[in-house]
Parts: sequence; C-alpha cells; structure tokens
Amino acid sequence: MNLKTDIEQYAKDTLDGELAAGIDHFERVYSNAKKIAKKGEMNYDDQILHAACFLHDIEQDEPHAEKSSHVAEKFLKKINFPEEKIAPVKKAILTHLPNGQPTTDEGILLHDADLLDFLGAIGITRLSIAAWDWFNAKDMREVVKTLKKYRKVYSSLILDESKKLANNKIIVMDMFIRQLEDEMKI
Repeated sequence: MNLKTDIEQYAKDTLDGELAAGIDHFERVYSNAKKIAKKGEMNYDDQILHAACFLHDIEQDEPHAEKSSHVAEKFLKKINFPEEKIAPVKKAILTHLPNGQPTTDEGILLHDADLLDFLGAIGITRLSIAAWDWFNAKDMREVVKTLKKYRKVYSSLILDESKKLANNKIIVMDMFIRQLEDEMKI
C-alpha cells in the first residue's frame, strides 16, 4: 500500500459510521482544496495537503484540532511519512478552524475547503446531523441557530476563489433557513 491509501484507510476505519465529519467529508475537503488551488494557481505539497485533509478531524473530542494534530503525528510516524512533512501537516490541522490563521498554502487550502463543507446543501445536512450529535440540540430552533452560526463562516474564507465557490452555497443556505423558519411558524 502507498501512503495516501494508508492514510485514507486509517481515516475510514477510525471514523466508520461518522456522518457529519467522516470519510465523505475528508474526500470533499481534499477535492475542494485541489480545486481551489488549481483555480488560484497556488503552489502546495500534495502529500502534506492530502494528509492534512484526511486527518484534520480524526479526533472528534474537543479541542479536536489539537487532538487531531497529535493523533496525526503519531500515525504519520508509524507509516513512515516523510519526517520533514509531519510538522506542516500538524500546522495545517491546528489552523483549520474558522478562527484559524493559517500561514502555509496547505493550511489555507485546508481551512477554506473545510469551511466550504459547512455551506450549501452538504453544509445543511452535516450541520443538521451535528446539531444533535455535537451540540446536543433539543429542538428545531437550536438546529436553525446552528445553521445560522455556521453560515457566517463565509466571512472567514481567505481566498477569493473559495468565496466564489461559496456564493451559490450561501444562496441555497439562506433560502433553506428562510423556508425552515417560515414552516416552523405553523
């Protein structure tokens, strides 16, 4: 097996059954990161980006960025990932949250691609699941609050290309939230 396959299999096995932040999420984040990089003509190390995208949420307990970076380091050493690339993977993972301040191309790509996955139809679905799984929502009003809170991640996007990709997702999300609020008035 190669390193990419090892990383993907580890992520799949570790988060088997996780709907909101499992292997599907990692695949979308990696795909979006590469799409952003290509359109933005960014230089990045694909090995670092891939590992960061597939390991950034590997630990679900808070503080998950810190815990995920530690788990990633341990796992990457175990599979003989290039030693000089482990610190950049950890750095990208540590700065992927909405309030993160990534300074590397891989970190910026992970940050923006991860935030894009909170928006649009995918974001609505993930956040509806997460409202119960992560935030212990008690009713639909709390789900709406979660959707509104994460809709604001648009303002944390760093790259213009990411904002372009988010524009239609924001329209979908805004329409959904309005419709849901209207239906809840019944």
